[in-house]
Amino acid sequence: MNAIGMLLAEVTERVRGKKHVQSMARGWERRVGIVVDEQQTRWQLVFAQGEASFGEWSDGTQADLVLRGEEQAMVQLFAGNELVYTAAKQKLRIDGPLRDQLKLDAILRLVCK
Repeated sequence: MNAIGMLLAEVTERVRGKKHVQSMARGWERRVGIVVDEQQTRWQLVFAQGEASFGEWSDGTQADLVLRGEEQAMVQLFAGNELVYTAAKQKLRIDGPLRDQLKLDAILRLVCK
C-alpha cells in the first residue's frame, strides 16, 4: 500500500474513533473518488451507515465526489493537520455537488489531529 492508502486507512480509523463524526456521517451514503495525478492507482473513500472505509477505485464504480490533484497535495489533505489541510484543499479540484463537498470538508476537518 502506498502513502495515500496508508493515510486513508488512518482517516477511516479516526472516523471510527470519533462518535460525533460517525453521527454526522450517518445517513450520508457517498463514494469519494481520489485521483492522484502521478499515480495509476485510484482510490475511493466510502461513507456508509456512519462508517468510513477505503479501497482501490475500479472503473465500474461511480463516485459522488471526485478529488483530483498532485500527490503532495493529497498527502497534505489527509495527513490530519488542519492548517496544512486548508492550504492543500485549495490546490485540489473537487467535482460533485456543493452540499457533498461541504459535508466531506466538515468530516475531514473534524478528524484532524
